[in-house]
Amino acid sequence: MRAELNRPAVFTIEGSKTPTNNVTADPESKSHSFDEVLDIIVIMAVLNETMGISIVIPAAQCDLNLSPTDKGILTGVSFAGIIVSSHFWGYMADTKGRRRTLIVSLMLTAICALVSGLSINYTMMVAMRFMVGVFISAPSATIFAYLGEFFKTANRTLVITYASVAVGLSAVFTATTGWYVLSFHWTVGLPGTELVLKPWRVLFFVYTLPTLVGAFWLMALPESPKFYLSRGRESEAFAILLRLYLENHPNAVAADFAVKHITPEAGQKNRSAGPRSSGSCWHVATSVWNQTVPLFRKPNVVNFFICCVVQFGLFVVSAGMGLWFPDIINRLTTSQVADVTVCDALDATADRRDNALGLEDAITTVDVVCNDNINERVFIYAITLGALYTVMYLAMSVLMRKLGRKSLVAFNLFFSGFSGIVLQFVDNTYVTMALFCSFLVFAGTSISVLNGATVSIFPTNVRAMAVCLSLMMGRLGSVFGSNLVGLIMEQNCTLTFYLFASGSIICAILTLFLPS
Repeated sequence: MRAELNRPAVFTIEGSKTPTNNVTADPESKSHSFDEVLDIIVIMAVLNETMGISIVIPAAQCDLNLSPTDKGILTGVSFAGIIVSSHFWGYMADTKGRRRTLIVSLMLTAICALVSGLSINYTMMVAMRFMVGVFISAPSATIFAYLGEFFKTANRTLVITYASVAVGLSAVFTATTGWYVLSFHWTVGLPGTELVLKPWRVLFFVYTLPTLVGAFWLMALPESPKFYLSRGRESEAFAILLRLYLENHPNAVAADFAVKHITPEAGQKNRSAGPRSSGSCWHVATSVWNQTVPLFRKPNVVNFFICCVVQFGLFVVSAGMGLWFPDIINRLTTSQVADVTVCDALDATADRRDNALGLEDAITTVDVVCNDNINERVFIYAITLGALYTVMYLAMSVLMRKLGRKSLVAFNLFFSGFSGIVLQFVDNTYVTMALFCSFLVFAGTSISVLNGATVSIFPTNVRAMAVCLSLMMGRLGSVFGSNLVGLIMEQNCTLTFYLFASGSIICAILTLFLPS
């Protein structure tokens, strides 16, 4: 009996075994707000780099001689970088470590972002913003796996949703700082160069601050213990868990830690048994293939397919339609026709614009002065939408405990689709704007919940890959959605809203098939 009592405790992370000696201590369930603040900063960095460019471009269009086509390419080129590199960063995070991947990618993002602020022409700007997208792709997905792995499965979606408050904060941050910085009108020429410093260049540096803070802050934090465990490095995983225990129990000592040994996750240790590295391209390609294939096999393939399709649909609605939000609301509020639906207002403004263009074509213009001033309404709309996202994420972090992840996402998406349909029949401007905001925000806030679900559903060894690839599908959805609005909104406004609203409802149905 004495020998039985002295046996070392065994702690299994998401394994099928139960701890011996009735050990219930779970250091993973206790992470400190310090880590959550870091994740908020990293998520802000991602949003600043991908969405902040939409505020910079109008102010830079004269200096870089940007045509409407150029501005469209600059807006989407970062997403192109994210899409093409998502698979690679998922592989790196699952094989080299979450923390290392985050630090390297954030530093490279900051360098490219700072250089893009010094661009002297359109070509240089496009190249740098594409590279920003390539490198920001890693933290845009890996941060969710890193954060989630410091918490028990039951709490992961909740803390990821809480950290996603940064989505709203980032929108408020980019709009308020952009409004303030771009209110100045000064120029400083650098001797011996073609470069002229202006406020819009400084704005690039301001937007890069969260990226730098996040990179340096991560250097003080540990690697995910679950990553170490998935690679067969139990002693390193144990050391991190002990560190977390001591930091969360200030009066405790190492001897108080009931866990003395960690068993590897089932089927994971063999993954680290092969050769550590090889310089051959064939070995790298084989390694990437082996890291990806499990997602397309049972029991992962159905859940992975659903996650990808739902992410695509969520980004189509929230980002694809969201990029047109300022323009649509601006046209709705400036419409000279009272008490009409949103589509009637858009049709009216389109007719006036076409008449104005026809008049301009009949007049010979001698000089055209480039205008790089930004209407204050753009900032006000962005701040309002960001505030709504912030409030919604905070509310969801509370409601999730009562309603559950699946029910909350299904309700959000059904309500998003309902709002998208109903707003077409409302002729009150303020009610229309409220429904339009609900249409976008309820779909957008579901993205973080789905990210949390993805982290919980898939095993550690393919978790980052699953998040990266599903978010890659989401980015494709944002590009597809924004282009679809541009193609069919003017020709058939009603059809556009029906399509996007139906997308939300279809995604709501699909989420019901995911594990609880």
